[in-house]
Amino acid sequence: MYSHFDSNTWVTPFGLIFLVAIFTGWLLARRNAVAMNIDGSHVDLLMPVTIIVGIAGGTLLSLLMPMDQMIAGEMMQTGVRIRLFGMLATGAVAVFIYSRIVKLSFRRLLDVFALPTLAGLMIHRIGCFLAGCCWGDIVSAEHSTSFASQVQTLPFLSGLSSGVSYPPGSLPYQQHLALGLIEPSALASLPVYPVQLYEGALLLVLLLALWRFPWRRYPAGVLAVVVVCAYAFLRFFIEYLRADGHIVLGNMTVTQLQCLFLLLSAILLPGMLGRTRG
Repeated sequence: MYSHFDSNTWVTPFGLIFLVAIFTGWLLARRNAVAMNIDGSHVDLLMPVTIIVGIAGGTLLSLLMPMDQMIAGEMMQTGVRIRLFGMLATGAVAVFIYSRIVKLSFRRLLDVFALPTLAGLMIHRIGCFLAGCCWGDIVSAEHSTSFASQVQTLPFLSGLSSGVSYPPGSLPYQQHLALGLIEPSALASLPVYPVQLYEGALLLVLLLALWRFPWRRYPAGVLAVVVVCAYAFLRFFIEYLRADGHIVLGNMTVTQLQCLFLLLSAILLPGMLGRTRG
């Protein structure tokens, strides 16, 4: 995500959809809390706190990794990113601290917010599509570039979609201009995959599947772990169709490395805890 609003524009489609995403997650989390015999006022307090702390944490993570601000190699850099996994991690820390203060189960609170977070992210991706952030690879294999691994990771998928073009001033347009793929007089960027909508559709499928998950039959925290692992797995592969992430290791972005870390932690942590208890 990017905080790249025009200083003269106070109301944007991205901003409105972001608010819709927040309130959708808020209402669903409140519903989950009531179903788990947790006072809904805890959600009312936690939502704004976790959002503020999460945005601060996501921004800090970006500042600590300056290479991740690049979206076209060394030829162009954009403004500070707000890293999604940084938001989620620092938001979880806020939930943990709150759970200790009010003496509620941290794992149960994570379960309360797990699916509502997915629902909010699904809606948010529509805003990303409209704003032109988190954009996809170019859809045509005709445009060769030394940054092919950046903007066209999977060339064999050329023609999968007719793509969508963004106007001058948008991030995809700036990237294609910096890479010499379009002329300064171009009226639009090259067609790119609407990867934001792809992710939104996959999140909807994931939500429908997990909403029927009998999480009340399992120990607290299981649903949260399943949600994190499922999204990390999904995001790892969808990242190959995104062009906004700087390649940092092999052909992987910072986000993909974070996804691998989350999946590895989910596999190893239960065993480590089991040995500790033994």
